[in-house]
Amino acid sequence: MSSVKRKQASLSSFFKPAREEAAKKSRIQQGGGKKGSGGSGKSDGDGPAARVDPGGGQGQSAGQSAGQSSAGQSAGQSAGRTLVRSVSDAATLMERLRVRAKAAAAEPAEAAAASEAEDAAPVASGSVEGTAVQLVARRRGVKYTPLEAQVLDEKERHPDVLLAVEVGYKFRFFGEDARIASRVLGIMCTTANNFYNASIPAPRLMVHVRRLVAAGYKVGVMRQRETAALKAAGDNRGAPFARQLDAVYTAATLVEEVGDGGGDAGGGGGGERWLVCVVEGAAASADRRVGIAMLAVQVATGDVVSDWFEDGFLRSALDTRLAHLQPGELVLPPALSAETLRALAAHAGHVIDGAAAREPLLEHAGRGGVRVAFGAAALLDAGAARARIGALGGAAGGAAGAALLAQADALGDAGAVALALVADHLRAFGLERVLLTGRPFAPFHARTHMLLSAAALQTLGVFDVDAAAAGDAAAVALKELLRPGARAGGARAPHHVRGAAAGSLFGVMDHTRSPFGRRMLRRWLAHPLVDCARLADRAAAVECLRGVLDDGDDNDNNNNNNNNNNNNTNNTNNNTNNNNNNNGEPRRALAAIHGRLGQLVDLERGLCRIHYGQATPPELLRILRSLGTACAAVPPGLEIAEPRLLADALGPETWTAALRDAVGQWRAQLDPRSAKAGRKETLFASGPHCAQTQAHHDRLAAIEAELQAHIGAVRQALGDGALEFKTISGIDYLVDVRAARARDVPADWARVSATKTNVRFHTPFVAERLAERERCREALQAAARDAYRDFLREIAAHYAALRQMVAALATVDALFSLATLARQPGYCRAELAAAAPEASVELVDAVNPVLAARAPGYVANTVRLGHAPGAARAMVLTGPNAGGKSSLARTVALVSIMAQCGSYVPARSARLGIVDAIVTRMGASDNMLRGESTFMVEMRETAEMLRHVTPRSLAILDELGRGTSTHDGAAIACAVLDHLVRARPLTLFVTHYAHLVDAFAAAPLVRSCHMAFLERPPQPDDPVAEVTFLYRLADGASADSFGLNVARIAGLPDSLLRCARARAAWMRTELDARLAAAAARRLQQAVRQAAAK
Repeated sequence: MSSVKRKQASLSSFFKPAREEAAKKSRIQQGGGKKGSGGSGKSDGDGPAARVDPGGGQGQSAGQSAGQSSAGQSAGQSAGRTLVRSVSDAATLMERLRVRAKAAAAEPAEAAAASEAEDAAPVASGSVEGTAVQLVARRRGVKYTPLEAQVLDEKERHPDVLLAVEVGYKFRFFGEDARIASRVLGIMCTTANNFYNASIPAPRLMVHVRRLVAAGYKVGVMRQRETAALKAAGDNRGAPFARQLDAVYTAATLVEEVGDGGGDAGGGGGGERWLVCVVEGAAASADRRVGIAMLAVQVATGDVVSDWFEDGFLRSALDTRLAHLQPGELVLPPALSAETLRALAAHAGHVIDGAAAREPLLEHAGRGGVRVAFGAAALLDAGAARARIGALGGAAGGAAGAALLAQADALGDAGAVALALVADHLRAFGLERVLLTGRPFAPFHARTHMLLSAAALQTLGVFDVDAAAAGDAAAVALKELLRPGARAGGARAPHHVRGAAAGSLFGVMDHTRSPFGRRMLRRWLAHPLVDCARLADRAAAVECLRGVLDDGDDNDNNNNNNNNNNNNTNNTNNNTNNNNNNNGEPRRALAAIHGRLGQLVDLERGLCRIHYGQATPPELLRILRSLGTACAAVPPGLEIAEPRLLADALGPETWTAALRDAVGQWRAQLDPRSAKAGRKETLFASGPHCAQTQAHHDRLAAIEAELQAHIGAVRQALGDGALEFKTISGIDYLVDVRAARARDVPADWARVSATKTNVRFHTPFVAERLAERERCREALQAAARDAYRDFLREIAAHYAALRQMVAALATVDALFSLATLARQPGYCRAELAAAAPEASVELVDAVNPVLAARAPGYVANTVRLGHAPGAARAMVLTGPNAGGKSSLARTVALVSIMAQCGSYVPARSARLGIVDAIVTRMGASDNMLRGESTFMVEMRETAEMLRHVTPRSLAILDELGRGTSTHDGAAIACAVLDHLVRARPLTLFVTHYAHLVDAFAAAPLVRSCHMAFLERPPQPDDPVAEVTFLYRLADGASADSFGLNVARIAGLPDSLLRCARARAAWMRTELDARLAAAAARRLQQAVRQAAAK
């Protein structure tokens, strides 16, 4: 018996007792052995069917009427809860299943017996026993329908794929696939013949595929290869429809179709997922540091990122890269160290078990999070990996193939293995061409960019409000306000800060109009610049475009005034002046480009779909029209001298005359109506691709003419001069005669169909010509597919130039977004001290950009650190709980990020030294998947911070040491602050340890500040003092944290607060007494030592 058979037998014998017990309980609860279906229903296929609730909710059949008694309904619900368990329950049995599969391999005789016993007990047709994982696999002694046999054959070839099978106007799922689809998609699950069944409408296929891959499944689409009409006219009308696996999708390999406008799905920000491969090199030293090669591919946009770095035991560098990329799928070698697996598991959302992940039979136990795939062990050899890459590059040939081979040589052995693993993985999806664009792989981090650590991304809320909200009560409130439908003061969040990025820095800065522009802005925000020259170019471009937007507002106001004056002469002059400006003025051209950006589809994703050969005709038409719109928006004679960034983006080197002509020719070749309808046979109106199909069209026209002329012979044969051919039920050229005259029809005419009154025939000539027509149509379809494929390849040959054009538009869109932000009240252009050897910050009346966007009355603060020789480089910040300490620290970090993106910042004035990295230690949370407690997470992040800070870094620590005892926490906080003062990064140290201020009171590089407040002593009836937060930065330390006041605001009972106040007073007295006694002892010891001398 094969290994797969043995595992199937083990699975069957394992679940059989559970099914029998469930069936027994069902009979008891339904009474007298009655079935719990509550009625009969019909499935989409043949045989009886009953509705199944995979979550155990209703348990009501499709045939049960709404008028049944509540008692019957309750029984149905009870039966559903008993019979059906969620697939998540099966996930908890994964390890037991694997053990049983191994046992079955060791005991073939016992496994075979179990298999035979299972075969003898077919699945009941009236109910679905949810305790069993019903694998789609053949069983002996079972008769399968032709459709089921096709599905079984495909499942044997692809056991780990969840199959959606095209059946007429629906897509159907079978067996365990049906139960998974039912649970994830919320659709009905039935039984029919031998398997569970679920179905979805064909037009909604990709909507449901998106949901399934987002749930972590690998989804295959099995399509019909022939239509009903072709099948009826063919020789295999009695056989099942021919079907084959047409496409396979996962979260990172699904490239969605380009929509009708700039609001495409995905939006350019987070809709696309990265496919990431991690390969370890040899250990670098005895301190458990290891070299890691990483290759990341974003299939939807064609971006490829490669990196090689050394990482320590905690894998913090790997954490940072995964936090930036947020992978949707991991491709891993068969063996990785335990430390790397733990780091990957923390981002995947589940434990990574190589043995379970490679077991196809356990694939459908189901678990959420990032999907994990394991590559072939043979590719771990660097020589084999380079051979695999060489085969791919050699097959592609040309510049793209040569570029791939050159990049493989530059990656090193581990990098080559990662590239080979990714190429091998993508080949199964037909997407390996993403590596053959000819563009160089981008590095993850360059010295010209600021490094944002994983902790900084999360705690600062750069892209997501969730992590920042974990440690900031104000952010929690903001997140609640941004909830869909929530209101603050009667106002909804602005359109540009809604959605997944709402409440984040990216949400505030994003005013882009296109998906590709949004991606560009996101890249800028993830990697702020350190290169002062590039920063100056970007800031100058933002300043220029800000003026363009201001000019647009002025023109609108002038036009409105002219219209109100009703002065025809003035209106004419104004229109003339506007036309003259539009003809040659770059600022007018820039305004026109900005207006067109919102009309463009997602060209970045569209070009990738053309490159992969996946673009549909309607989609291609939209892409080419958008390319034409873009070419028309950028005048051929446009000359921009300054700023340089705009001149490069919109210059003739990017927008070449040859590329403009090519776009126009591609559009001219398409017939718009056929493209919209998706008809490839008539898609080309002119050009060489039209010639590929023209001969077939001519032959079809000749056949139609011959058939039309044949009506004369038919009339003569039947003696009926008024007879005409008819088309009935899709069958053409029928001779329809009355039943009484059927005997007069020649004997060689073929009878097609009949009713009580009429009989329909095909003459031998018609039958012959119809067969020839079908053959010609099939040839036309094949030729049309070939012509369309050639057309896509012709466009894809210009991929690099077109991609450069789209990148230029993305740059302009991102710059306009920053210019729009710059026009907001309270924003200024930051002055960057390029020559300063150390980081510095001097902010006057600065506000937190995220919170200020939602709260116009946000209190501004002035912060100065390292702004002058000898000035303090560390600030110890104390003050009341919820007084604004964390928000102030975030303000400094967010303003630094914005300034080094080239953006204006929310302050009255800002002077900043260049920051090369922002590292944070904020919030409090554990990490269960890595086995780390809250304090361990604190110490891990702190250790990584101390290892990498430089005088040009910004370090933020919020309440360090709160995860352990007060004495240990205070000691660690003091030691860490001492180290940072000596290392000289800019430091914001938020703490409630008041004695920490005393320890550094004499340090010239440490400044003590607190968040100001007003305190009213407690009245006789008040349990605690009343504190008013001023949210302003003030010099000196705060004497108290006023935690009891926050407890009062939170609603703790007064009796509890009085008790806590008394206890706090006693503890202060006790602590003061101990400190006084310790001081007295030290004094006595000093006196004795002096007397002894």
